[in-house]
Amino acid sequence: MGETVLRKTQAALESARGTDLPTTRKVYGVGMMDDKPNIVQIDDEQRGTFVNSYRSYPGLVKAKFPFSGSVTYEDLAWWLQLALKGGVTGVLSNTTVYTYTFVPTQSTDDLKSATWEWGDDTQAWESHFGMVDKFEISAALDEALKFKAEILVDDWSTTTFTGAISDRTGLEDALTHLSKCAIGNAGAVPSSYLTGRFIGWKFSIDNQLNPKFFADGAGTKYTGMGRKRRLYTLECTFEGNAATVTEKANFDSGTARVVRITASGSNIAGSSPTTAKSIDLVLPGIWKTYDIGDRDTNTIFTGMLAGQYDATLGYDLSVAVANALVTLP
Repeated sequence: MGETVLRKTQAALESARGTDLPTTRKVYGVGMMDDKPNIVQIDDEQRGTFVNSYRSYPGLVKAKFPFSGSVTYEDLAWWLQLALKGGVTGVLSNTTVYTYTFVPTQSTDDLKSATWEWGDDTQAWESHFGMVDKFEISAALDEALKFKAEILVDDWSTTTFTGAISDRTGLEDALTHLSKCAIGNAGAVPSSYLTGRFIGWKFSIDNQLNPKFFADGAGTKYTGMGRKRRLYTLECTFEGNAATVTEKANFDSGTARVVRITASGSNIAGSSPTTAKSIDLVLPGIWKTYDIGDRDTNTIFTGMLAGQYDATLGYDLSVAVANALVTLP
């Protein structure tokens, strides 16, 4: 019947890129198969007719899987293995707290790839070598944090869903009004959070992936993945009070800054001392823009911080996710 409400997505992290695996988890959100094979059409012959073409062939496949959803403390760490760094495991602390810390590797491409299944009650589709090219987390007041992922995949083909995958329980969404921002000097993680002026934020990852195709008789799918330099940006919106105007001086002078976003959820059961679920994002960089605007009755400023390596911190980004999961299914 092809009912849209019966669509679902399942996935498995691949041990090696392009490996065909049975999926192991349901992926919550909204996806849409984007299958765009190129057709090579021969249309440059003079045959003395008005016919445009007499022959065509399948060309290279350039497929994607755009996906979006809400950010949960339990699932974000799984996504960040695809978007920031693979192979990250949880570190136990405070009896029942597992913290997954993602500090992207400087000179090794260790992003994970995934096998995907997507479809409805009529047809399931499968792709492999799925890699997150772009990933965005946005936060607007009175809403949950939202994410968008642009996933490159090698192709889409018909399949049947891997069965017997249970729904996960205990998921908790991160809420914008429970996130907070701290800004400080280069070389240190700031801990003094802003009050009365932080409004919203958007964090963006651009891995600048480049699928590799080869003329080796292997078919029409990409079989390798190249990368350019990764780009991290963080947009922060502030009410235009005196402290916000003071921060603009760091934009004007090109002064390096460190911005920290922390979102906190409910307390983790059994943790001692009591510890809340959390997402802790630290981005060193410089303000590239600091634009003035308005929001209802107030003047606002929206600054865009471009990520930059901090030699003292030893990274260009750190994201830590704390939850109660021993492993990421």
